Amino acid sequence: MKRASALLVSLASIASGCGPSAGELREKTLSVLNTEADRWDGGQEFVTTANDAYGRPLTSHVEKTKFNYVLEVRSHGPDGLPKNSDDIAVMRSKRHGETSVTEEAGRATEALSRRAARGLIKGAKEGLGIGGGGEKKD
Repeated sequence: MKRASALLVSLASIASGCGPSAGELREKTLSVLNTEADRWDGGQEFVTTANDAYGRPLTSHVEKTKFNYVLEVRSHGPDGLPKNSDDIAVMRSKRHGETSVTEEAGRATEALSRRAARGLIKGAKEGLGIGGGGEKKD
């Protein structure tokens, strides 16, 4: 009997418009998303079993970029359809330490040096009239 009464009260509040507003549902969902994202340890994987305020499961994805792991935790919003304008998402980013700025700068410097050396050699050969079948210019 209590169950039937609770169901009747719930249905009555929904029918009369006394349920949570769209803004309240969005705020509650954002709170859940942020709570879940804050649990992330910064690693390559993240799993959540939480539901949004609409009662649907959240999705999560970790992407590795050059310097960071980037976590996205997403609610598919009121319509439940993925990747459209009513989705609600939060992101977190943490350095993964597998690449440093110094290492990347070193690689870029080496590549630039190789290209510059090739250019110098090519210029010297052209100046001496060697290679490429050209004649020496005065």
